[in-house]
Amino acid sequence: MKLPSYLVLGLAFTSALLSGCAVINSHSETKTYGTHVSQVTLDQVEVGRTTEDWVVATLGHPASQSDIEGGRLLKYSSRQLTKINSELLFVLDTSSRKEVNRTVFFEFQEGVLSRLWVEETETT
Repeated sequence: MKLPSYLVLGLAFTSALLSGCAVINSHSETKTYGTHVSQVTLDQVEVGRTTEDWVVATLGHPASQSDIEGGRLLKYSSRQLTKINSELLFVLDTSSRKEVNRTVFFEFQEGVLSRLWVEETETT
């Protein structure tokens, strides 16, 4: 019994998918804008000990700074854009985008860190 060619192609395609032999191409690209303050850096910071001079020497000049009662507030902002493209045997072609906006605030009293916090938003 001879099978129709469309059935043979369908079986071959299904077999390739099930056996893990499908050709998949995936590529991602991430770009960072601003000053990204990593968790590794934050782990080195200690309230009551870390100085404003150390933060500026480590991270560079902040995106903004404000004088507050008895001290100063430094703000470091970053934006990470990640674009992911995926192809599956030219049948499925997808792309997605993720954006992470992160702002780290350092509050100093008399030149010593008194408080810090992180605000982060993610959109896809």
